[in-house]
Amino acid sequence: MGLTIGLINAYSTLNIGDAAIYSALTALASEAKVVAKFQDTQPEYIPGLQIVPEVGRCDAYISVGGDIFNNAREGLITKAFIQNLLQLRRSPKKTFLFGQSIPRSCHGLSFQALAFCLRRLAAVCVRDEESHKRLTQAGVKAILSYDAAFSLAVSSPAQTQAQQIFQALEIQPESAALISLRAFDSMYSHDNQQFQQQLISLCRRLGERQYQPVLLIQSQAYGADNDLAVAKQISQEVPQLKIFNPFTVSSDLPKWELVMGALSIAPVIVAIRYHTAVLALAAGRVPFNLYYSNKGRDLSQRLGISGCSLDQFDVDVYIDAIAQTSQQTFDHTAIRTQVQHSFNQCLELIKD
Repeated sequence: MGLTIGLINAYSTLNIGDAAIYSALTALASEAKVVAKFQDTQPEYIPGLQIVPEVGRCDAYISVGGDIFNNAREGLITKAFIQNLLQLRRSPKKTFLFGQSIPRSCHGLSFQALAFCLRRLAAVCVRDEESHKRLTQAGVKAILSYDAAFSLAVSSPAQTQAQQIFQALEIQPESAALISLRAFDSMYSHDNQQFQQQLISLCRRLGERQYQPVLLIQSQAYGADNDLAVAKQISQEVPQLKIFNPFTVSSDLPKWELVMGALSIAPVIVAIRYHTAVLALAAGRVPFNLYYSNKGRDLSQRLGISGCSLDQFDVDVYIDAIAQTSQQTFDHTAIRTQVQHSFNQCLELIKD
Protein backbone atom coordinates (compact mmCIF):
# COMPACT_ATOMS: atom_id res chain seq x y z
CA MET A 1 0.00 0.00 0.00
CA GLY A 2 1.31 3.47 -0.93
CA LEU A 3 1.26 6.55 1.23
CA THR A 4 -1.87 8.73 1.37
CA ILE A 5 -1.19 12.41 1.96
CA GLY A 6 -3.94 14.87 2.89
CA LEU A 7 -3.57 18.54 2.03
CA ILE A 8 -4.98 20.56 4.92
CA ASN A 9 -5.84 24.26 5.15
CA ALA A 10 -6.44 24.27 1.38
CA TYR A 11 -8.04 27.51 0.21
CA SER A 12 -9.29 27.47 -3.38
CA THR A 13 -8.49 26.19 -6.86
CA LEU A 14 -9.90 29.48 -8.24
CA ASN A 15 -6.70 31.30 -7.28
CA ILE A 16 -4.00 30.30 -9.77
CA GLY A 17 -1.18 30.70 -7.24
CA ASP A 18 -2.87 28.26 -4.86
CA ALA A 19 -3.78 25.87 -7.70
CA ALA A 20 -0.11 25.90 -8.76
CA ILE A 21 0.94 25.05 -5.18
CA TYR A 22 -1.49 22.08 -5.03
CA SER A 23 -0.24 20.81 -8.40
CA ALA A 24 3.39 21.20 -7.33
CA LEU A 25 2.89 19.36 -4.03
CA THR A 26 1.02 16.52 -5.76
CA ALA A 27 3.94 16.15 -8.20
CA LEU A 28 6.58 16.47 -5.45
CA ALA A 29 4.86 13.62 -3.57
CA SER A 30 4.77 11.56 -6.76
CA GLU A 31 4.86 8.20 -4.95
CA ALA A 32 1.81 9.04 -2.83
CA LYS A 33 -1.92 9.39 -3.33
CA VAL A 34 -2.72 13.05 -2.54
CA VAL A 35 -6.21 14.17 -1.44
CA ALA A 36 -7.75 17.56 -0.61
CA LYS A 37 -11.08 19.22 0.13
CA PHE A 38 -12.04 22.67 -1.26
CA GLN A 39 -14.84 25.16 -0.62
CA ASP A 40 -15.23 25.66 -4.42
CA THR A 41 -18.56 24.53 -5.91
CA GLN A 42 -16.77 23.67 -9.16
CA PRO A 43 -13.06 23.16 -8.46
CA GLU A 44 -10.58 23.72 -11.27
CA TYR A 45 -8.57 20.74 -12.56
CA ILE A 46 -5.44 19.92 -10.53
CA PRO A 47 -3.37 17.14 -12.18
CA GLY A 48 -3.04 14.01 -10.04
CA LEU A 49 -4.95 15.42 -7.05
CA GLN A 50 -8.02 13.62 -5.73
CA ILE A 51 -10.67 16.11 -4.57
CA VAL A 52 -12.69 14.59 -1.72
CA PRO A 53 -15.71 15.69 0.39
CA GLU A 54 -13.63 15.28 3.58
CA VAL A 55 -9.93 14.66 4.20
CA GLY A 56 -10.20 11.58 6.42
CA ARG A 57 -7.41 9.65 8.09
CA CYS A 58 -4.15 9.84 6.11
CA ASP A 59 -0.56 8.66 6.58
CA ALA A 60 0.65 12.26 6.42
CA TYR A 61 -0.74 15.78 6.19
CA ILE A 62 0.70 18.87 4.52
CA SER A 63 -0.46 22.31 5.58
CA VAL A 64 -0.62 24.14 2.27
CA GLY A 65 -1.41 27.53 0.80
CA GLY A 66 0.62 30.67 1.01
CA ASP A 67 -0.60 33.24 3.51
CA ILE A 68 -3.31 31.18 5.19
CA PHE A 69 -2.30 32.44 8.61
CA ASN A 70 -3.51 35.94 7.93
CA ASN A 71 -5.35 37.29 10.97
CA ALA A 72 -7.55 40.22 9.95
CA ARG A 73 -8.58 41.38 13.43
CA GLU A 74 -6.00 43.37 15.33
CA GLY A 75 -5.64 42.19 18.95
CA LEU A 76 -8.07 39.30 18.47
CA ILE A 77 -7.95 35.96 16.69
CA THR A 78 -10.39 35.36 13.84
CA LYS A 79 -12.53 32.26 13.55
CA ALA A 80 -10.86 31.35 10.23
CA PHE A 81 -7.44 31.57 11.89
CA ILE A 82 -8.53 29.25 14.73
CA GLN A 83 -9.93 26.73 12.23
CA ASN A 84 -6.59 26.70 10.41
CA LEU A 85 -4.78 26.12 13.70
CA LEU A 86 -7.10 23.24 14.59
CA GLN A 87 -6.16 21.52 11.31
CA LEU A 88 -2.52 21.54 12.45
CA ARG A 89 -3.49 19.82 15.68
CA ARG A 90 -5.31 16.78 14.24
CA SER A 91 -2.07 14.73 14.01
CA PRO A 92 0.98 16.97 14.63
CA LYS A 93 3.65 14.24 14.35
CA LYS A 94 2.33 13.30 10.92
CA THR A 95 1.93 16.89 9.72
CA PHE A 96 4.33 19.28 8.09
CA LEU A 97 3.86 22.84 6.88
CA PHE A 98 5.42 23.50 3.48
CA GLY A 99 6.24 26.62 1.49
CA GLN A 100 4.18 29.12 3.44
CA SER A 101 4.82 32.68 4.58
CA ILE A 102 3.83 34.09 7.94
CA PRO A 103 2.07 37.33 7.00
CA ARG A 104 2.52 40.50 9.03
CA SER A 105 -1.14 40.46 10.05
CA CYS A 106 -0.20 37.43 12.17
CA HIS A 107 1.44 38.95 15.23
CA GLY A 108 0.97 39.22 18.98
CA LEU A 109 -1.48 36.64 20.31
CA SER A 110 -2.19 35.03 16.93
CA PHE A 111 1.54 34.58 16.21
CA GLN A 112 2.12 33.07 19.67
CA ALA A 113 -0.72 30.58 19.08
CA LEU A 114 0.67 29.68 15.65
CA ALA A 115 4.23 29.20 16.94
CA PHE A 116 2.88 26.98 19.74
CA CYS A 117 1.26 24.69 17.14
CA LEU A 118 4.20 24.75 14.73
CA ARG A 119 6.68 23.69 17.44
CA ARG A 120 4.75 20.41 17.64
CA LEU A 121 4.76 19.56 13.93
CA ALA A 122 7.09 17.02 12.31
CA ALA A 123 8.59 19.75 10.10
CA VAL A 124 8.07 23.37 9.07
CA CYS A 125 9.37 24.80 5.79
CA VAL A 126 8.79 28.45 4.83
CA ARG A 127 9.45 30.34 1.61
CA ASP A 128 10.81 33.71 2.78
CA GLU A 129 13.57 34.92 5.11
CA GLU A 130 11.36 37.13 7.27
CA SER A 131 9.01 34.24 8.13
CA HIS A 132 12.01 32.00 8.78
CA LYS A 133 13.59 34.52 11.13
CA ARG A 134 10.35 35.15 13.05
CA LEU A 135 9.66 31.44 13.53
CA THR A 136 13.25 30.57 14.47
CA GLN A 137 13.24 33.32 17.11
CA ALA A 138 9.99 31.82 18.45
CA GLY A 139 11.66 28.42 18.89
CA VAL A 140 10.30 26.74 15.74
CA LYS A 141 12.84 24.58 13.87
CA ALA A 142 12.00 26.00 10.48
CA ILE A 143 13.66 25.21 7.14
CA LEU A 144 14.05 28.06 4.63
CA SER A 145 13.32 27.13 1.02
CA TYR A 146 11.21 28.56 -1.82
CA ASP A 147 7.60 28.39 -2.96
CA ALA A 148 6.48 24.91 -4.06
CA ALA A 149 5.40 26.26 -7.48
CA PHE A 150 9.08 26.77 -8.37
CA SER A 151 9.13 23.01 -9.01
CA LEU A 152 6.68 23.35 -11.93
CA ALA A 153 7.86 23.46 -15.54
CA VAL A 154 6.33 25.10 -18.60
CA SER A 155 5.15 22.72 -21.34
CA SER A 156 5.09 23.25 -25.11
CA PRO A 157 1.30 22.53 -25.31
CA ALA A 158 0.81 25.36 -22.76
CA GLN A 159 2.93 27.71 -24.86
CA THR A 160 0.96 26.77 -27.99
CA GLN A 161 -2.39 27.36 -26.27
CA ALA A 162 -1.18 30.65 -24.77
CA GLN A 163 -0.17 31.73 -28.30
CA GLN A 164 -3.68 30.85 -29.53
CA ILE A 165 -5.29 32.84 -26.69
CA PHE A 166 -3.12 35.87 -27.58
CA GLN A 167 -4.09 35.55 -31.25
CA ALA A 168 -7.81 35.34 -30.37
CA LEU A 169 -7.37 38.58 -28.40
CA GLU A 170 -5.53 40.12 -31.39
CA ILE A 171 -2.30 40.38 -29.40
CA GLN A 172 1.12 39.89 -31.02
CA PRO A 173 2.89 37.73 -28.37
CA GLU A 174 6.25 39.44 -29.05
CA SER A 175 4.79 42.83 -28.01
CA ALA A 176 2.72 41.67 -24.99
CA ALA A 177 3.32 43.20 -21.56
CA LEU A 178 1.54 40.98 -19.02
CA ILE A 179 0.54 42.70 -15.78
CA SER A 180 -1.04 40.91 -12.84
CA LEU A 181 -3.22 42.78 -10.39
CA ARG A 182 -5.37 42.38 -7.30
CA ALA A 183 -7.78 44.21 -5.05
CA PHE A 184 -6.50 45.09 -1.59
CA ASP A 185 -8.37 44.63 1.70
CA SER A 186 -7.61 44.53 5.43
CA MET A 187 -5.14 41.67 4.89
CA TYR A 188 -2.85 43.82 2.75
CA SER A 189 -3.09 47.55 3.24
CA HIS A 190 -2.75 49.48 0.01
CA ASP A 191 -5.01 52.18 -1.39
CA ASN A 192 -7.08 50.60 -4.18
CA GLN A 193 -7.71 53.94 -5.92
CA GLN A 194 -4.02 54.84 -5.87
CA PHE A 195 -3.16 51.36 -7.16
CA GLN A 196 -5.58 51.66 -10.07
CA GLN A 197 -4.10 55.04 -11.02
CA GLN A 198 -0.59 53.51 -10.90
CA LEU A 199 -1.69 50.70 -13.22
CA ILE A 200 -3.47 53.07 -15.61
CA SER A 201 -0.33 55.18 -16.01
CA LEU A 202 1.82 52.01 -16.33
CA CYS A 203 -0.41 50.71 -19.15
CA ARG A 204 -0.24 54.06 -20.94
CA ARG A 205 3.56 54.28 -20.66
CA LEU A 206 3.96 50.70 -21.94
CA GLY A 207 1.68 51.57 -24.88
CA GLU A 208 3.91 54.57 -25.71
CA ARG A 209 6.83 52.11 -25.94
CA GLN A 210 4.95 49.96 -28.47
CA TYR A 211 4.02 47.25 -25.97
CA GLN A 212 0.50 45.86 -25.81
CA PRO A 213 -0.55 46.07 -22.11
CA VAL A 214 -2.43 42.91 -21.05
CA LEU A 215 -3.99 42.47 -17.61
CA LEU A 216 -3.61 38.92 -16.30
CA ILE A 217 -6.54 37.53 -14.31
CA GLN A 218 -4.98 35.25 -11.73
CA SER A 219 -7.83 34.79 -9.29
CA GLN A 220 -11.60 34.61 -9.32
CA ALA A 221 -11.93 33.37 -5.76
CA TYR A 222 -13.63 34.99 -2.78
CA GLY A 223 -14.06 38.53 -1.42
CA ALA A 224 -11.28 40.86 -2.58
CA ASP A 225 -9.49 37.89 -4.15
CA ASN A 226 -11.15 38.37 -7.53
CA ASP A 227 -9.19 40.29 -10.16
CA LEU A 228 -11.85 40.83 -12.81
CA ALA A 229 -13.64 43.82 -11.24
CA VAL A 230 -10.35 45.74 -10.88
CA ALA A 231 -9.35 44.82 -14.44
CA LYS A 232 -12.64 46.11 -15.85
CA GLN A 233 -12.30 49.45 -14.03
CA ILE A 234 -8.78 49.95 -15.37
CA SER A 235 -9.75 48.95 -18.92
CA GLN A 236 -12.41 51.71 -18.96
CA GLU A 237 -9.58 54.24 -18.62
CA VAL A 238 -7.23 52.54 -21.13
CA PRO A 239 -9.24 51.57 -24.24
CA GLN A 240 -6.39 49.64 -25.94
CA LEU A 241 -5.94 47.39 -22.90
CA LYS A 242 -6.52 43.63 -23.28
CA ILE A 243 -7.49 41.10 -20.58
CA PHE A 244 -6.01 37.59 -20.47
CA ASN A 245 -8.48 35.52 -18.45
CA PRO A 246 -7.54 31.80 -18.28
CA PHE A 247 -10.78 31.01 -16.43
CA THR A 248 -12.84 31.63 -19.58
CA VAL A 249 -10.67 29.34 -21.74
CA SER A 250 -11.79 25.79 -22.47
CA SER A 251 -8.66 23.63 -22.18
CA ASP A 252 -7.47 20.21 -21.00
CA LEU A 253 -4.59 21.94 -19.27
CA PRO A 254 -4.77 23.33 -15.72
CA LYS A 255 -5.24 27.11 -15.58
CA TRP A 256 -1.85 27.75 -13.95
CA GLU A 257 -0.21 26.05 -16.92
CA LEU A 258 -1.96 28.37 -19.40
CA VAL A 259 -0.71 31.32 -17.35
CA MET A 260 2.80 29.87 -17.26
CA GLY A 261 2.65 29.37 -21.03
CA ALA A 262 1.70 33.04 -21.51
CA LEU A 263 4.42 34.24 -19.13
CA SER A 264 7.02 32.21 -21.00
CA ILE A 265 6.31 33.93 -24.34
CA ALA A 266 5.55 37.54 -23.29
CA PRO A 267 8.64 39.80 -23.36
CA VAL A 268 7.54 42.03 -20.45
CA ILE A 269 5.96 40.85 -17.19
CA VAL A 270 4.98 43.10 -14.28
CA ALA A 271 4.28 40.83 -11.33
CA ILE A 272 2.09 42.32 -8.64
CA ARG A 273 0.73 38.97 -7.57
CA TYR A 274 3.47 36.83 -6.04
CA HIS A 275 2.78 33.76 -8.18
CA THR A 276 3.05 35.75 -11.40
CA ALA A 277 6.69 36.26 -10.39
CA VAL A 278 7.17 32.64 -9.26
CA LEU A 279 5.63 31.08 -12.39
CA ALA A 280 7.56 33.48 -14.66
CA LEU A 281 10.86 32.63 -12.94
CA ALA A 282 10.03 28.90 -13.06
CA ALA A 283 9.55 29.35 -16.82
CA GLY A 284 12.99 30.97 -17.10
CA ARG A 285 11.71 34.55 -17.46
CA VAL A 286 12.52 37.60 -15.34
CA PRO A 287 9.52 39.70 -14.23
CA PHE A 288 9.58 43.22 -12.84
CA ASN A 289 8.57 42.37 -9.27
CA LEU A 290 6.11 44.98 -7.94
CA TYR A 291 5.55 43.50 -4.49
CA TYR A 292 3.14 44.37 -1.65
CA SER A 293 4.27 41.99 1.14
CA ASN A 294 7.26 40.17 2.66
CA LYS A 295 6.92 37.15 0.35
CA GLY A 296 7.28 39.33 -2.76
CA ARG A 297 10.11 41.42 -1.33
CA ASP A 298 11.95 38.19 -0.51
CA LEU A 299 12.10 37.20 -4.21
CA SER A 300 13.83 40.46 -5.13
CA GLN A 301 16.22 40.27 -2.19
CA ARG A 302 17.24 36.61 -2.42
CA LEU A 303 17.16 36.21 -6.20
CA GLY A 304 18.25 39.70 -7.24
CA ILE A 305 15.08 40.28 -9.30
CA SER A 306 14.51 43.91 -10.25
CA GLY A 307 11.44 45.49 -8.69
CA CYS A 308 10.20 47.69 -5.89
CA SER A 309 7.53 47.94 -3.23
CA LEU A 310 4.12 48.94 -4.55
CA ASP A 311 3.91 51.93 -2.20
CA GLN A 312 7.25 53.24 -3.60
CA PHE A 313 6.30 52.71 -7.25
CA ASP A 314 6.66 55.61 -9.68
CA VAL A 315 6.09 54.64 -13.32
CA ASP A 316 8.43 57.33 -14.69
CA VAL A 317 11.26 56.18 -12.43
CA TYR A 318 10.91 52.47 -13.21
CA ILE A 319 9.70 52.27 -16.83
CA ASP A 320 13.24 51.72 -18.18
CA ALA A 321 13.92 48.92 -15.66
CA ILE A 322 10.60 47.31 -16.63
CA ALA A 323 11.52 47.40 -20.34
CA GLN A 324 15.02 46.02 -19.63
CA THR A 325 13.64 42.81 -18.08
CA SER A 326 12.65 41.70 -21.61
CA GLN A 327 16.36 41.04 -22.29
CA GLN A 328 16.89 38.87 -19.20
CA THR A 329 16.52 35.15 -18.53
CA PHE A 330 16.50 33.20 -15.27
CA ASP A 331 18.11 29.84 -14.48
CA HIS A 332 15.62 28.06 -12.21
CA THR A 333 17.46 24.70 -12.00
CA ALA A 334 19.04 25.18 -8.56
CA ILE A 335 15.79 26.44 -6.99
CA ARG A 336 13.77 23.57 -8.46
CA THR A 337 16.30 21.11 -6.99
CA GLN A 338 16.21 22.85 -3.61
CA VAL A 339 12.40 22.72 -3.41
CA GLN A 340 12.44 18.97 -4.14
CA HIS A 341 15.19 18.47 -1.56
CA SER A 342 13.33 20.50 1.12
CA PHE A 343 10.13 18.56 0.41
CA ASN A 344 11.90 15.18 0.71
CA GLN A 345 13.54 16.35 3.95
CA CYS A 346 10.11 17.15 5.45
CA LEU A 347 8.55 13.90 4.21
CA GLU A 348 11.39 11.83 5.72
CA LEU A 349 10.69 13.38 9.13
CA ILE A 350 7.09 12.11 8.87
CA LYS A 351 8.25 8.60 8.01
CA ASP A 352 10.70 8.35 10.94
